[in-house]
This record gives sequence, structure tokens and C-alpha cells, in this order.
Amino acid sequence: MSILWQSILVAIFVSIAFIDSHTFQTHIFRPIVVGPIVGLIMGDVGTGMQVGVAVELMFLAVIFVGTAAPPDPTISTAIATAVAIYGGGSTELAIATALPVSFIGQMATTFQNSIINVWFMHRAEVAANDLDTKGIVRNNTIYPMILNFVLFGIPTFLAVYYGADFVQLIINSIPEKIITGLAVGGNMIGAVGFALLLTTIKQKNMWPFFLLGFFVAAYMEVNMIGVSMLAVICCALYYYFVIKKETY
Repeated sequence: MSILWQSILVAIFVSIAFIDSHTFQTHIFRPIVVGPIVGLIMGDVGTGMQVGVAVELMFLAVIFVGTAAPPDPTISTAIATAVAIYGGGSTELAIATALPVSFIGQMATTFQNSIINVWFMHRAEVAANDLDTKGIVRNNTIYPMILNFVLFGIPTFLAVYYGADFVQLIINSIPEKIITGLAVGGNMIGAVGFALLLTTIKQKNMWPFFLLGFFVAAYMEVNMIGVSMLAVICCALYYYFVIKKETY
């Protein structure tokens, strides 16, 4: 298969993966799936699997908090896999490429969520006021999904087709002020989103568990797996000493 067709197929798959992340959530957008599929398209499933696992571990604890878009793992895995295959199967090169590329995906996602989708929502509201059901469907689903090919498919195609040098050129062309501004803004939005999530804790007897997890993570530097295990233990203790005691 020629590099042109490989680039086209990878771009189509990445676009479909982004559509899946907004719709069916079958998780084909996760790095552990993206890597092997891109590797299959480019004729090196082994390297794709290694890159997918490595990048999956990098983004395992990254979550979408509030309205803050985290660095994107999908497009970064696709491009990192291609770069690794071009480099003869070097996963080190892929990992070095994945993080900078993920910020490009983050900027595209932020632009999509904060500008494009808002514009389409206003058009959908107008269609709803006019009782235009087809207009509602077009502006809520069809048009935003098609734009995934523009925002994510085209950059993926160019990166895979032209290789690592082109990717590095894009990264270097992004002004440092823009990257810094997005990072600061993303942190601020993330804080607001996290504060909104905290308002959902209505029961006062649950706050000590939250504070315990925060203390363990912030001051004892326990990773996400350790915090998760602590949460399981707390749930078990709460069940045995509170719920079960009240039941019997």
C-alpha cells in the first residue's frame, strides 16, 4: 500500500475515532486501540501495539474535568505510531512525539468546543424555534461530526504523509504565548470544573473521604492506582460498619 493511501486511511480512522468519542463511546479513540489499528494500516502492528500501550499509560489518568479539554491522546497516538514506524520501530521517538502533538489536539478540541459547537448550538436553537427538525439534526450532529475530518483528519493526513519533520515544523510554528495562554486558561477552567464537581457532594458525611483522598494524593504523592485502592477500602469499611449495621 502506498504512503498516500496509508495516510488517507489513518486520517479517516482518526476522524471516525473522534466521532465515536462524541457519540457511541465504544472507546476506539483510546491509544491502546488507535496504536494497533494505525500499525495495521501502515504494516507494523507490533510497533503500533507498543506505541499504543506506552501512550495509554501516559494518558491513563487524564480526564475531562468541567469544560477543560485535556491534551488529546487520539491524534497523538496516531501520529506517534506513524513516526515510530518511519523511525524503524522506535517507541522512544514515539513517546517524545506524542506529548507535543497531544497539545495540538488539545487546541483543536478547545477551538471546536468553545467556538464551533457553540455556533452550531445557536443555529440549532433557531431551527428549534422554527420547528425545523431537519435543521436541528444537521446542526447538532451532521455538521459538527463532518468538521472532525477538517480539525483532526487533515492534520493527521499531513503528519503521516510528510513524516516527522512536518510534525516538528508544526510544533515549532506555534507561538509560545499561545501555548502558555492555553495552558494557563486550561488550568483555570479545570479548577472551575473541579469546583462544580465538588458541589455535587451533597452528603456531609462523604466529605471526610474526599479530604482523605486529597491529602493522600497531594501530600503523600500516592498515584491514581493507590488512591483508587484506598477508595475501594473506604467503600468496604463504610459498607461493613455503617450500611450493614443499619440493615441488620
